[in-house]
Amino acid sequence: MLRWLNRLQNGSPVVRVVLLASTTLAEFALVGPLAVYLGGRMGLTAAAVAAALCLAGAASALIAADLLRGPQSALQALLAGMAFRMGIPLGAGVALYVRGGPLAEAGVLHYLLVFYPVALTIETALSLPRNRQLSRPSQGAQNGAM
Repeated sequence: MLRWLNRLQNGSPVVRVVLLASTTLAEFALVGPLAVYLGGRMGLTAAAVAAALCLAGAASALIAADLLRGPQSALQALLAGMAFRMGIPLGAGVALYVRGGPLAEAGVLHYLLVFYPVALTIETALSLPRNRQLSRPSQGAQNGAM
């Protein structure tokens, strides 16, 4: 499993964003029928907007982390990632809620709470440092433990 994740982390930013989008789309495929059941067409629209906002925030954070890669810009990458990851979904969600209307009534904020943790998890896993070595205990350490 670690080799697969390491290969994805070393992939191009396009590959990682496509994986993030695919995961969000798969989650939307699971949430969509429930959204239709709970809120009809407007519930599905609210779920789609929430998924798109979470995807936009996570993809922006992923791209920012790639552009600001390296130890000299680690703090900038962290802050930019947090701003994108939280700012886009939260800012747009609050704006939609304060404005009111059918999306707010359909529960767009609730759907943000559904899509955000998954997007955060996938984006964080894909943003981990590249070229992590798979740690294996040395042969001497195994023999010395007995």
